[in-house]
Amino acid sequence: MRQYIEDVAQRLEKVRDHSLVQGMENYMKNNFTFLGVRSTPRRNEMKEWKNSLPAELSRSEAWEIVLELWQKEEREYHHFALDWMMTWSIKSYEKEDIHGIYFILSNQSWWDTIDGIAVHIVGKYAKKFPEEMPRIISEWMSHRSFWLNRTCLLYQLKYKEQTNLGLQQSYIHALKWNKEFFIQKAIGWSLREISKWNPTWVKEVVLQEELKGLAYREAMKYVP
Repeated sequence: MRQYIEDVAQRLEKVRDHSLVQGMENYMKNNFTFLGVRSTPRRNEMKEWKNSLPAELSRSEAWEIVLELWQKEEREYHHFALDWMMTWSIKSYEKEDIHGIYFILSNQSWWDTIDGIAVHIVGKYAKKFPEEMPRIISEWMSHRSFWLNRTCLLYQLKYKEQTNLGLQQSYIHALKWNKEFFIQKAIGWSLREISKWNPTWVKEVVLQEELKGLAYREAMKYVP
């Protein structure tokens, strides 16, 4: 897999802009170092790189590439890996993928990757393997990492009418006590999305759960 990793490095080096580095690092509160690559050229390079991969690339080899990119220092490598993963079809998912998913949720964790993983990776996995989710969610909801907690709140974000409202309220009920900004924001965000097609339910949940502050404001943003 070394040649594919080296190709990624060469592609990112080609489109980097050193003048962007300081601003990017400041925006991410200096949690990561950056090469200075904007989203659009990074995604364009990923598409070309993806087309160069052999058709017979196995799932384990794909994960080997992802995990190696994820352990690179610069943030663009993590986003490159996530960009690629977001193109994986729901049919391609395997039960064993949860181990890799857990790794990328638990390492190099910040909102800019967590949200994409939650919505586009965990969201697909949960639809493919719903029977696996009770055990997984139970572990993540009780985990000390608020990023895993946040993932539970967000993985149904794009399900629209297929959202399991009972489950969503149970996640909100269990986590509403947590004053962590990223938890309160996720509670409100999840409800705001649901309010686009079921504002009545959102109003009821906000009242029942006695949501306040950030969660309340986010939830009620589009509710008449």
